[in-house]
Amino acid sequence: METFLEELRSRDLHAVANSAISATPADAERILSRGFAETLEDLAVLISPAAKPFLEDMARISASITEKYFGRTMRLFAPLYVGNECVNNCVYCGFARRHHIDRKTLSLDEVAEEIRAIHNLGFRNVLLVAGEHPKLVSSGYMEEVIKIALREIPSVSIEIAPSPVDAYKKYVAAGCEGLTVFQETYDEKVYPTLHPSGPKSNFQWRLGTPERGAEAGMRKLGLGPLLGVNKWRFEILAVAMHAKFLMKKAWRSQISVSLPRMRPAASGYIPKPENIPDDRELVQIVCALRMFLSRLAIVVSTRESRKLRDGLMGLGVTQMSAYSSTQPGGYAERNDSGEQFCIDDNRTPEEFVAAVKARGLDPVWKDFDASLIG
Repeated sequence: METFLEELRSRDLHAVANSAISATPADAERILSRGFAETLEDLAVLISPAAKPFLEDMARISASITEKYFGRTMRLFAPLYVGNECVNNCVYCGFARRHHIDRKTLSLDEVAEEIRAIHNLGFRNVLLVAGEHPKLVSSGYMEEVIKIALREIPSVSIEIAPSPVDAYKKYVAAGCEGLTVFQETYDEKVYPTLHPSGPKSNFQWRLGTPERGAEAGMRKLGLGPLLGVNKWRFEILAVAMHAKFLMKKAWRSQISVSLPRMRPAASGYIPKPENIPDDRELVQIVCALRMFLSRLAIVVSTRESRKLRDGLMGLGVTQMSAYSSTQPGGYAERNDSGEQFCIDDNRTPEEFVAAVKARGLDPVWKDFDASLIG
């Protein structure tokens, strides 16, 4: 397929997910005996109820694959929210324009102050995050933010409003190496019910964002559903399909998948309980994805509890954030006003690194130098 939109529309992933509900333990054992998931149908079995009794076996296989391709490491990063002004009205988001929260876009001086604070915490990998507002992607603001970040942080990525290829080329020229975009849901029928107005209501434009980023030269492409807004097994199959597509089409880029679950936010949105995987199911998802895509980077954020994050270390997750703030200006002066969502694991970097080492892993603050790749 030429685009992922075409590929997504060519498969009935709901049917694949539903058929796996009737999978048997023997189906799961067959895949486990092979040691990897070859097809989406295999992946569906591994995230089905039939595979739950074999979670320890899945974890063992997943840990082995992860160590083979990533070593015994955990890459660390910090998100920096540069603005929470937003013109979208997503039903689940604390930044939605209908909410009366403290709105702020950091000045360039404030960005520099935040970057210094993040650098002093030890981080050398930052993800610049912003709500979707014209002033955040116009007048060269993001290019300047990227340049300021690079003064002290060697690895800079962005999670901002989906943009044209030419805009991404400007960000790459400024020194940005990565692009993250959450599709939220891959269900084209459900999507408009969650995004009733604003630029984000365009499903196709958002879905094509990673492909435009790859065309512009982004070295890292991050994907993710928001687990809780739709049937989670469908979403996992869709994001796995998307990642596999990009691994072939955008083979020069490292592909990652984040697995955020709905957290309390100013929106007051309450997801259906069956749409959110529980802790054991999230572990099952991580292990299944690793068995399906051995080289996939898997990210779990501070939305999750320290107990769960510690348990996932070494099993398949390769990147984690730490000591995160989800509101602009939250590092130089810690406070919770205007947050996008609540975090759960609020350990300091020192405490988190100690936990990583206790699991026999090496924390990686910086894993390459951009000057080495030209």
